[in-house]
Amino acid sequence: MPTEPENMVRIPAGPFAMGTVIENERLWGDTDEEPVHEIFLSEYFIDRYEVTAQEFGAFLNAHPDEAERYIRIQNTATLEHTGGTYRPRPGLEKHPANHVSWYGADAFCRWRGQRLPTEAEWEKAARGTDERIFPWGNQFPHNDFVTFRRKFSEYGFDVMQPVDALPGGQSPYGVYHMVGNVWEWVADWYEDSYYEHSPAKDPQGPETGISKVLRGGNWYYKAYYMRTTYRFNEYPDAFKIWQGFRCAQ
Repeated sequence: MPTEPENMVRIPAGPFAMGTVIENERLWGDTDEEPVHEIFLSEYFIDRYEVTAQEFGAFLNAHPDEAERYIRIQNTATLEHTGGTYRPRPGLEKHPANHVSWYGADAFCRWRGQRLPTEAEWEKAARGTDERIFPWGNQFPHNDFVTFRRKFSEYGFDVMQPVDALPGGQSPYGVYHMVGNVWEWVADWYEDSYYEHSPAKDPQGPETGISKVLRGGNWYYKAYYMRTTYRFNEYPDAFKIWQGFRCAQ
């Protein structure tokens, strides 16, 4: 059995059910989450925690000429750029990097010798094999498990939690903040009907597209978006306040 890389979690090979059944309009779910389909994934590893401001700052300092393509520094970013150096804002070293584009997330993971998780890998790491609604189970979200329904205008950077906070919200594999905190970029292009023709083993997403998939909701959104099956998408060059990521290999 391969040794787990530092701060990564092994996800064993095997099948899981991906997606949600929407039997009537009163149940949670969107049409791009249908149909439920069994996927077999080979073994992989995924970061236990979201990439932090400290980690992403080190990457930006190693690639200063590309930094403007990777992050948008503004007063709502957990990173700042002072004296020619990218660094976390004081006290935010372990908060997730935010305002990160897909290109920045992809480049960071490659720099680390890894990659972004596929959408299927992300979902299995978040929900396991028992089709749970949320990473911790089916109990309705509350702030002991997840950061959600918070406004930056009211909370400031406290809308987010350090990446190793809220252990009660871990996934079945011990992965933190798979929902809430920041949306997480994955490798796949977005297609609303992809589940209708997705390969049954190790799907990689559509070959081309306009927008990239994000998973996991964020601190501002309500419980509906905290579901392990919810799919979101943005242009890969977007730098939204709530965009972050984690890596896989």
